[in-house]
Amino acid sequence: MYKLLKIGNKEYKLEYSIEASLYDDCVKSVMNTLLATSGGVDKTPEEMISGMANIPSTALTVLYAGLLQYHGDNPDADGSVPNLATAKKLAAQFIQEHKDDEQGNFYGIFAICLDQMEEDGFFKLTGLETFMDDLNVAAKPKKTPKKPTDHQKKATAK
Repeated sequence: MYKLLKIGNKEYKLEYSIEASLYDDCVKSVMNTLLATSGGVDKTPEEMISGMANIPSTALTVLYAGLLQYHGDNPDADGSVPNLATAKKLAAQFIQEHKDDEQGNFYGIFAICLDQMEEDGFFKLTGLETFMDDLNVAAKPKKTPKKPTDHQKKATAK
């Protein structure tokens, strides 16, 4: 299901399904940002800051990807957001209109997009969910399995 974003006098549908999944810059940007900002993968503070520095460009990329389904240049869309430059203008207008709330910045846009990605099943559709789960499992310290001791003789006190 899509989320309606009101920008200016127009409502835009934000959805992360097939069109967004096939936009490889979106998948790459999200994966790189999630990897760079996740602390569980042995990241230094400098690496995490570097990941945060990518938020503005990632926010723009994922906003554009979310608009592709209904507003991109595919045959089923209205063509009102045919390229990244148009999405950039919309992002700037959205930030200006929301400058007094938490959505009025690139991180706010990114958070809106991530919430919608989750709701739309984008992470599962692209395989990012499985990838991140596998990374989290690999990052956890392995427990040494307990050895059964029931085959040993019990010590008896005399």
